[in-house]
Amino acid sequence: MKLTLITPTPPDISAFDVRALSAHVRACGHQCRLIFLPGSIGRLRADREVIYHYPPEVLDDLAALSADADLIGLSFMTQYFDRALQVTEHLRRVHDAPLVWGGVHPSSRPDEALEHADMVVIGEGEHTLVELLECLARGADHRRVRGLWVREGEQRHRNPQRPLIDDLDSLPPFDFSNDDHYVLDPRAGRLRPLTDALLREILPLLPGPGGTLRRAFRTMTDRGCPHRCTYCSVSAIKARCAEDGVPYLRFRGVERVIEELVAVRERFPFVEAFQFFDDTFFARPRAQIEDFAARYRERVGLPFYVQASPSTLNERKLLALLDAGLVYVEFGIQSGSERIKRLYDRTESNERVVAAAELLHRHRDRLLPPDYHVITDNPWETEADAMDTVRLLYRLPKPFGLAVSNLVFYPHTPLYDRAVAEGLLTDTGPALYRKPFFAPRRTYPNFLLHLFTFQHVPRWVYRVLISERAVRLFSRPALLAPLGLVTRVGEGLRLLAKGGGALARGDWWRIARYLQRLRPVDPGVTGRRH
Repeated sequence: MKLTLITPTPPDISAFDVRALSAHVRACGHQCRLIFLPGSIGRLRADREVIYHYPPEVLDDLAALSADADLIGLSFMTQYFDRALQVTEHLRRVHDAPLVWGGVHPSSRPDEALEHADMVVIGEGEHTLVELLECLARGADHRRVRGLWVREGEQRHRNPQRPLIDDLDSLPPFDFSNDDHYVLDPRAGRLRPLTDALLREILPLLPGPGGTLRRAFRTMTDRGCPHRCTYCSVSAIKARCAEDGVPYLRFRGVERVIEELVAVRERFPFVEAFQFFDDTFFARPRAQIEDFAARYRERVGLPFYVQASPSTLNERKLLALLDAGLVYVEFGIQSGSERIKRLYDRTESNERVVAAAELLHRHRDRLLPPDYHVITDNPWETEADAMDTVRLLYRLPKPFGLAVSNLVFYPHTPLYDRAVAEGLLTDTGPALYRKPFFAPRRTYPNFLLHLFTFQHVPRWVYRVLISERAVRLFSRPALLAPLGLVTRVGEGLRLLAKGGGALARGDWWRIARYLQRLRPVDPGVTGRRH
């Protein structure tokens, strides 16, 4: 059978879900064409609602590339709902092939998905998709395929979700073959074959020592997460799998991971580093970490980047990975307020967060500055809660960066359900999916969070600004606008410093890359106000 998988995806086109599906479908003897539609969510802003749309030429390219498909699938995350819907509606007008949706968002809202697609894969889709293809090939009844919801006229066939895949090593590695892969080229605004050369251009450039940049290949070595954060879709997925019998957090074998990395390095010699997108790489048992470190150092040897959490990070694991080539660690703090941490089901104490940050700082000669994740603009959060977060950051050793994001209500997470029950969230349709992820409101605590991203502000300045007197003074609405001006001036000075450093090093390529990024966001995707 011929399957076409389409995915609106972030700009890096890692798209692990469809790459895993394609690899398994091909291993089972079917054909699979992958189409990546990279694009950011950069036009989503707190003060307006934007609907993303692809231009007609892109839709025509999609129609042509899926013309011979026996089945067309779309996999996407919540913020890409509008784009997936537009693609689906266009393909319905020009093709008769059945359309199936899958991924985190359709799995969270399968009834909504069935309003637009013929079928919805819920949960992990490898085995469900292959069984569906085999039913279609034989002309057999697919309405009872486990893990599949089917719309038939006014009828809805809601089959139970399949158990989680216990043995990840039974699956092939992600499909990065570039064989019958296509990508939306933002420069041309059209779809084109994904070649090795084009992949080289698309791979993310991560910071290295001395202002250098490394071209990094992203992969995952596990499925799942040890935590149950109430704002994260993982909590909803775990709830659906509670009676499964298979642990939600599963690891690929160390040797299988190393084999993949060796193959990637041989296939793509331009890869200069690896970035592991596991929710927390340090969740692996120490024996596995040490085994991985020894094999990686001997057979791969490139710098690598990981995510952690304060509760899984410890010195023995860190030292083993440092010896193997680890250069960067990031982890989530989310809040310094004990009340809000209970709301988020984040169990780490502030003392544990400080200890984890100090551990990374002790090894700063071998690590890039870490990034810490913080959530802002929580409707249950008071100014006192927000200042607890600011004061926790004051205790952490510099240098560090911050990844600050709004609280977003992803469908059927515990916080989503609570917000609906309390009347805080009344519009739960597509307008919710257009809420910005990176657009903190103008408040004094958020101003201080931004100030913490500057590495050379004297500590006494922070100490003064986080005092109770300063909080009372600068939280007045009349003073928030001048603070916004200070923020813009600070960003201008930061840009001048970076530009000056690049000029001093003669780093013309980096300067050219910056100028290139001044183009409008997503030139291949139009956004209009709704």
